[in-house]
Amino acid sequence: MLVTTLLVLAVLAGALSLLSWDRANQVVGMVSAAVGVAALGVGVCTLLVSTGSMSIQVSRTGRATATGGGDANTGAVVSSSDGAVFVEETGEARADGGSANTAYRRQG
Repeated sequence: MLVTTLLVLAVLAGALSLLSWDRANQVVGMVSAAVGVAALGVGVCTLLVSTGSMSIQVSRTGRATATGGGDANTGAVVSSSDGAVFVEETGEARADGGSANTAYRRQG
């Protein structure tokens, strides 16, 4: 994105250097207006688009056992979560030399 912006600025500066002061002033005014309207549109669209957050609910899970350095999980293991996480009544998790999770764990 930064490279594209710098390229557009370089092309605009080159084009403006070929114009007279009056004509360059008109072009810059029009470009400024267009950029302002585009920025306003992006801002409004950002506000209107949903955040995409999710809700995770884990309940009444069974028992999990891991041996040999494995993972035992009766809860929730997620890479990312922007929403709410609800964990209740999870089962027993046992790990021999590994890890055990009965609630919520975020990876990453």
